[in-house]
Amino acid sequence: MRSRCVAFTLIELLIVVAIIAILAAIAVPNFLEAQVRAKVSRVQSDLRTIATGIEAYHIDNNAYPLNDGVYNVVPITITTPIAYLTNARLIDPFCERELHPVYGELERFYTYQKIVGRDEFMNDAAIGYPPPVEAVDVPTLNYGALRKYGRWRLVSFGPDKKYSDDALITVDPILKGCDIPYDPTNGSVSFGNIFRTQKSVNGKIE
Repeated sequence: MRSRCVAFTLIELLIVVAIIAILAAIAVPNFLEAQVRAKVSRVQSDLRTIATGIEAYHIDNNAYPLNDGVYNVVPITITTPIAYLTNARLIDPFCERELHPVYGELERFYTYQKIVGRDEFMNDAAIGYPPPVEAVDVPTLNYGALRKYGRWRLVSFGPDKKYSDDALITVDPILKGCDIPYDPTNGSVSFGNIFRTQKSVNGKIE
């Protein structure tokens, strides 16, 4: 008797491939969402740590750290000479690349902003520490910033990896949406920043 060759048919192979593709389509989004949730948790933990260091600095110095120029990163003064934080240069996992028209590629650290009024703005600018527009509580810039945030503001770019959106310049010309908090109910990768202020642990504005 001739031996019979046993093998998968083309139809059976296509069915197996289709099943694998369906399982991958289900598993990959869940895996990516788990990654985003893990990074969000890390950001919230980092911001809580930085906030503790900033308040400890204030207790000793009766003032909050100055804004760190164009980079707006967590100032090195909270690690040197007294280590209120062991490392001020914590990387924002959602900030991949930020370009400045003059300074080129900026550092990928969390954004710190000391909120100032008109007089502090003039004084800080005169000594070389100009705050960004969203940190200045004057009518032509971010009027009401002290009421909204308190004395400081910490920001992560959030899962959409954008600090602000130029598309919002017509409705929000100064902030361009950088005050909108990230909300996972709008989608795991939705517009909005993760931020913490002196007045709110989740960045919500009263």
